Amino acid sequence: MSDLDELERLAPPPAQVPAIDWAAAPALPDDYRALAERYGSGSFAGMGLLVPGHPNRFLDLLRQVEPQRDALRATETPYPPDELLPWGIDENGNVAWWLMRDDWPVVANEARGREWLRHDGGVVSFLAGVLDGRVDPGFLAMRGEPPFAPFPYEP
Repeated sequence: MSDLDELERLAPPPAQVPAIDWAAAPALPDDYRALAERYGSGSFAGMGLLVPGHPNRFLDLLRQVEPQRDALRATETPYPPDELLPWGIDENGNVAWWLMRDDWPVVANEARGREWLRHDGGVVSFLAGVLDGRVDPGFLAMRGEPPFAPFPYEP
């Protein structure tokens, strides 16, 4: 069973998802593209998935890159901000990123602290692992129900 198959079992996707303008997006991991195509923007147990071109600027991956990197530039981080790309934000303002090197592992920073989390796998394996209880989300606010709730596509 693939990570996406497992995630679909744990968090049934919506019946319909708005189209994503991939031409406007930077090169993104294949597992994320499959995830976004299947689910669109929404909350995975409290972690909001950003997608390119979402009409709400707070959910648009492309419009969140610089504001989120700028927030890191004012703090001490284990990773250079320009090597990070945000893919999710939880309800407490903690940000989930890709570290844009190696196999693009998932890293996350605590918004109101100094803690960092690292998952040496893709975003889909991270989300499926959290929902299945194999991956500890640490400080991330990812303990809520439902396992997936789509966000409306309104500005």
